[in-house]
Amino acid sequence: MATPTLSIVKGSYTVDMDAQISRVDKTIDNLNADKQSLLELSNKLHSTLDLNSLITLFKLDITPILNLDDVVYQVPGDNAPIDAKGRHLVSYQLVLHKKELGGVTLIRRTRFSEKEQNFIEKVLVSLLSPLNNAIEYQQAINLALHDPLTGVFNRFAMDNMVSREIELSQRNDTPLSMIALDIDFFKKVNDTYGHAFGDCVLKHLTECVNQCTRTSDAMFRYGGEEFNLLLNNTDLTGAHELGERIRQNIEQTPCICNGQSINVTVSMGISLFNDNDTQESFFKRADEALYKAKSAGRNQVVYEIL
Repeated sequence: MATPTLSIVKGSYTVDMDAQISRVDKTIDNLNADKQSLLELSNKLHSTLDLNSLITLFKLDITPILNLDDVVYQVPGDNAPIDAKGRHLVSYQLVLHKKELGGVTLIRRTRFSEKEQNFIEKVLVSLLSPLNNAIEYQQAINLALHDPLTGVFNRFAMDNMVSREIELSQRNDTPLSMIALDIDFFKKVNDTYGHAFGDCVLKHLTECVNQCTRTSDAMFRYGGEEFNLLLNNTDLTGAHELGERIRQNIEQTPCICNGQSINVTVSMGISLFNDNDTQESFFKRADEALYKAKSAGRNQVVYEIL
């Protein structure tokens, strides 16, 4: 099994360092990181596939033993510096069978002794396998919920998230809007430039939309060239203003692929959830408004008025 790589310890001494190390060493000696203790920890960590829950369990186990101020986990690829604010830290990059699992940093007010570092490394080995399982599970969930071409949520995710957002809207008495969006004459794009270029247009579209939306707005690829946006805490006026910003951004930003450049436009329909709505009627009204926008000449935003 892979061994964590230890970074350089940083920080400054504190007055009670010797007493602190003595107390912690005694605790470690009592535990002795024996096989039974590590097996119990491993079993506990294997009890969840949720990454956040796993890291929380690890924190709860190791924090009181080492009197830590914090334990920071960074996902693979996250190389952001950690500000220990003058305290001591030890950082480990975790690798299992040449697969990077991210980094763990332990922070406290006093320096870590060599005995503590050895203890930490033994404990971290127990984290490797459940951490790998949690990461793979999260990746599988993400693949199941996202469109592989554009990276936005897929239709399966939409069915679940719309239901949740409707419940939150009703509970909090906040507005909820939906935008149905369709690329104008997309078949002509595919026929003229090929499906590979059409794929570029779809990705270009999602980038243009993301430039205009909030992080709390959810975008879904419903099918083909049709997308849906779910806008929490947004009334009809706000949804229409957003729709216009998106429409203009797409119209004014050319799509460039393999040296070729074209401009595309989109049509949009908007609905506002009301007390008499079901999930189906909420979606249907946005879709009907989209159809009106296309019938009225395309490249426009239409919203329904109850």
